[in-house]
Amino acid sequence: HEVYVFCPHYGREKPDPRVIRLPAVTFLFHRKSRVAFPIPLRARRILGELDAIHSHTPFSLGALALWAARRGRIPHVHTYHTLYVAYRHYLPPPLRPPRRTAEVISAAFCNRCDVVTVESTPVRDELLRYGVRVPIHVFPFGVNLRLFSRPIQHDLRADLALPDRAPILLYVGRLAPEKNVFFLLRMFREVALRRPDVLLVMIGGGPSAEDLVHEASRLGVARRVLFPGYIGHDRLVDYYRQADLFVFASKTETQGMVVLEAMAAGLPVVAIPEMGVKDIVRDRENALCAPEDEVRYAEAVLELLADASLRERLREGALRTARELSTEMSTRKLLAVFEQIRSR
Repeated sequence: HEVYVFCPHYGREKPDPRVIRLPAVTFLFHRKSRVAFPIPLRARRILGELDAIHSHTPFSLGALALWAARRGRIPHVHTYHTLYVAYRHYLPPPLRPPRRTAEVISAAFCNRCDVVTVESTPVRDELLRYGVRVPIHVFPFGVNLRLFSRPIQHDLRADLALPDRAPILLYVGRLAPEKNVFFLLRMFREVALRRPDVLLVMIGGGPSAEDLVHEASRLGVARRVLFPGYIGHDRLVDYYRQADLFVFASKTETQGMVVLEAMAAGLPVVAIPEMGVKDIVRDRENALCAPEDEVRYAEAVLELLADASLRERLREGALRTARELSTEMSTRKLLAVFEQIRSR
């Protein structure tokens, strides 16, 4: 298969004939994001070579995908990655749409595509509630299992100067309100009261990073919580494999890829079973499911830390889940969707 990628220009990329980088500007309300200008001329040159279009955003590049699909009469598959209603707070109040407006905009874009794919059944149900009428296929994006079988090259404890015997709770993801990260800090305070040897490592960056540092200090757990910032994926894969538990509390995930990555590493997971995460976790089979209650979530963490046989059972279940949701599986399903719409 030959693939062309349309994406924003960031400034220092190596040229690639199959990567079409469009002029872009920094998104005013999220400085690390870039918004591309949907220039039809750049797409027109290759329209005759395309058998299908696969879009991943309804915004500027999504508009270009709609134009190209209509102009070239090319089947258009859209993957709905983000629950935009949960991200409206990034816009200032004068520009922030009501929830229903965000839902209507999402549905309007999806209904102009031929097929929509989503990573979980809760997201499918959400789109149906919005009013999406085109076919919706559900399959999660898989994890590359080969990355988790190579020898470990990066030592988590040495890199972050952590004590040898201290149990490590790991969080990976954006440090932002929609990820429910402040809940994790409050929960960790409950854990630390009973297990002062436990550490929490929160990997990632985001708009809440500085506030989280202050909150950890206010809660009295600053010495037990580390914020190493962004970590490259090769190093991150090794860190997953050396932590003791993975903790996750987001309720807005379309899938929760970091949960699946933790499972691929054989890392026991404690998570709130909401939205996309609900499709991945099975309580006491491949994870512990906990409510959004600091004390009860902390009790699940403490139970898992104290019970080696339960950790091993969840580790084995997590590895089975990861094998079922590999990149090979998701690629086969996506190709089947492309073949289906081409044969119409």
